Amino acid sequence: MRSRVTEGAICVRDPETLVEYRVAFISYTVWENDEFCYEIEPNYAVTELLGPPLFRGIPGLNLDLHERVYVRRNRTPVFVSERTPSENREDVRRLLDSEGMEYLDRLEWLIRTNTRYPGDSLYVRRRDERDDRHELDLRHGDLPGLRGADSARLLLEALGRGETIVGDRFTIDEKNRRAVHALLRELYLKEKSYIDRRRSQGIAVAAQQGKYRGRKRKSVDDIRLRDACERHHRGELTARQAAEALGLSVQTFYRRYREYRERGKRAS
Repeated sequence: MRSRVTEGAICVRDPETLVEYRVAFISYTVWENDEFCYEIEPNYAVTELLGPPLFRGIPGLNLDLHERVYVRRNRTPVFVSERTPSENREDVRRLLDSEGMEYLDRLEWLIRTNTRYPGDSLYVRRRDERDDRHELDLRHGDLPGLRGADSARLLLEALGRGETIVGDRFTIDEKNRRAVHALLRELYLKEKSYIDRRRSQGIAVAAQQGKYRGRKRKSVDDIRLRDACERHHRGELTARQAAEALGLSVQTFYRRYREYRERGKRAS
């Protein structure tokens, strides 16, 4: 029997470090006889690092059971139902059109939409090649030339995906992951605060000397920007891949992407 599968990753982003934490995988399979199944696979290597208020669990799942996979056959899990439109909603057609969808796949809608559920900070992105990596190997120069803050961020991002980190004389895994994560996060925030403070001081001095008139907005070709935004919206490019293609930071790409989406909504 033929089937269609949609796969995503349930994530939350730390508002202070902007590091993404992948707390679970989620998949939706529907067969041609209209039977369907949702599977949610928690990433316990990541959830054990987090706590309130950033992460309070996944609605509808008792993570204390520590199940490898939570299965919902022919019923929509609470996590999906409370933040997506139902088939009976009056404006469902308009909502589908706004996301370029021909039919309702609630997980696909959740992956595509920019609408955020007000009850928590969880969101779903499309599963991609990053999610198949389980180890960051530093024995072959994965941190060449990076400053302290950049190195700490790279390690935090790996921990946020649940990866094991291997160096010449150390390993970060389930035995020490939580302690190392807390240390790296504190070091990263202190280093970032120091850099930001020095930058602000430099700007203040330059302004007093009449040498600073504000940071210029980086110019990006409109066609390339539109293409990158559309491919990111369809899940073909991650934000980091799109940012690299445009020569922008990830934070700047997110800002340009939101501006692009807002322009599209006003024009429709």
